Amino acid sequence: MKRLIAAALFAAPLFAMAAPVNLLTNGSFESTVVGSGSYTIVNSTAGWTVGPNGLEIRNNVAGSAFDGVNFVELDTTANSWISQTLNTVFGATYTMSFAYANRPDQLGAASNGLSWSIGSLSGLVGNNTNTTWQTFTTTFTGTGSPMTLKFAAAGISDSYGTSLDKVSVTAVPEPESLALLLAGLGAMGVVLRRRKA
Repeated sequence: MKRLIAAALFAAPLFAMAAPVNLLTNGSFESTVVGSGSYTIVNSTAGWTVGPNGLEIRNNVAGSAFDGVNFVELDTTANSWISQTLNTVFGATYTMSFAYANRPDQLGAASNGLSWSIGSLSGLVGNNTNTTWQTFTTTFTGTGSPMTLKFAAAGISDSYGTSLDKVSVTAVPEPESLALLLAGLGAMGVVLRRRKA
């Protein structure tokens, strides 16, 4: 029994390393309570810096969430933006992903679009009429200094823009970490086999 407990204690940190941890706060925008069938425009929300035109948080209005119940739009009463700064390790690889969709009642491709940037990377998504959730994923390298992830409404400033949800930044495990995880699992297997014998 003592060996089993020791093996479990040894393996627990290894399992924790295997599950990616979102380095962002409030990536699915669930910290603000919004009733179903309603929306609110806020000037601040947990983890994010909000641009001067605010952030529209919706719950089952002009679509439904990709993750949880809330999702956001950055074209509130006019085009706006949000950003979040995170610490990175120099040379480490990170995966950034988010979900986006255009409103069912959207006003056409020129009205839609969401720009994103982090470090020297940037891009534009949603500048079309697709109303189903899509997922965008990319990788970037940490600078060792704080890096800012920013999203901004990119279409015509008309209160109808592209929705955003489930934003995450996770560290890509180093090969050494994966080897350590496999070694830990192997050690647990040996202990369990000895216990059965």
